[in-house]
Amino acid sequence: MKTSEYIVFTIGRLPKGYVFTYADFNVEVERKEAVIKALNRMATSGKLVKVAKGQYYKPKGSVLAN
Repeated sequence: MKTSEYIVFTIGRLPKGYVFTYADFNVEVERKEAVIKALNRMATSGKLVKVAKGQYYKPKGSVLAN
């Protein structure tokens, strides 16, 4: 599974309103930078909201929202 697919899958399983961090993704150390970059790209595109450094949540009406 690609890193981006894994991120979308993991975020989709999280409850609405849950603020998540990099630690919520179970990845090897060498893939951590890819997770960070992907989350930042998703925040820039509006799919996620960045609350603070390393903290995100799904906005209502998001493509990723359940």
